[in-house]
Amino acid sequence: MSDDGRGPAERTNAADDGADVREEDGEYDPTDIDPSSITPIAGLIVVAFTGAVIGLVGAAASVFVADLGLALIGVGVVVALSSPIAYLRLRRRQRR
Repeated sequence: MSDDGRGPAERTNAADDGADVREEDGEYDPTDIDPSSITPIAGLIVVAFTGAVIGLVGAAASVFVADLGLALIGVGVVVALSSPIAYLRLRRRQRR
């Protein structure tokens, strides 16, 4: 966050569809995220990528510790697959 005393809405450039931009230098500020801008779909995408990363870490760890690597791969698969399942349930709930 910048120390200029303005809130996120005051620092947002309207021409860039809501991305936070520091006006003085025109750079994107990744630390200044408005929680209301995170949609449920974005959350599901983050969960899927997190599961993929856990699975990849498990694959790398399996070279050194086979049991830990296999466990992490299993957890990564479960987390990654829970995201599409949650997406389908969300779409079905929105149709009602």
